[in-house]
Amino acid sequence: MKKILSILFITLGLNFTTFANSNFKIISTVVNVETDYTSDGVRGINITYRYNFLPLEEENHNDTILSKASFSISAILYENNKAIEPALGYQSTANANGEAAFGFDFLSNEMQASKFDKKKSLFIPYAALNLSQGSHTISIKTLLSGTDGTGIKHEQKLLNENVNFTKPKTNTFTLNIDYIESTEKNAKGNVWDIAFFRTDAPDVGVNVLVGKISVWKKNVNDTYMFAVGPNSKNITFTISENDRVELLIQDIDLIFHDFIGQLNFDTKN
Repeated sequence: MKKILSILFITLGLNFTTFANSNFKIISTVVNVETDYTSDGVRGINITYRYNFLPLEEENHNDTILSKASFSISAILYENNKAIEPALGYQSTANANGEAAFGFDFLSNEMQASKFDKKKSLFIPYAALNLSQGSHTISIKTLLSGTDGTGIKHEQKLLNENVNFTKPKTNTFTLNIDYIESTEKNAKGNVWDIAFFRTDAPDVGVNVLVGKISVWKKNVNDTYMFAVGPNSKNITFTISENDRVELLIQDIDLIFHDFIGQLNFDTKN
């Protein structure tokens, strides 16, 4: 008897993500890393990226490929091959793995093709890093990722090794907000929000910032008075010695927030 060997081909439905197979680089390999940099009264690390989206347009021979593009940068810091975690109060920087990830999105006007390279900086406060006081040697892994106007995804990875710095002494900053009251009209003499079926009062939002990183924020709707009781008590976070803490108050809108006021706490005093 002949044995018949049957071969069964099974087609599996897989969901593939389309990535471009390109050799061009949007970010130059030359990345400037400055330690002991001061930004908004806060000490930390400043990373400057030199970039250009022109190669993406030239490779695809499509001068509209950037019109609906979306790109961002994310930087993760490592010490002894272990990702550094956020310090007290900086959970807004934590990614899905609990690592401190710092980054930004490119604005549409920043992604316009140009014959000349552009620069964009990323500031990382020392206080945001869960590290001890003293000398440290870290590496910085940067990922640029995004989608061009045709839906194709692109990625570029960069590595900066042997970045040395001395982390300053840290303090714990505790903030208690009883209430904040805004005026009935803005600086131009206009009401904050124009509404037909509700009050013209603003949606007061309070954001506590250290080096432009939010350590606490909350907003209330349709009222001149920001008062949230115990929810704004014992707001605790880490700062480096002499860091400045910013309290930003805005009328929260869908796209652009209107400035109400700002308080700066200069801790060196």
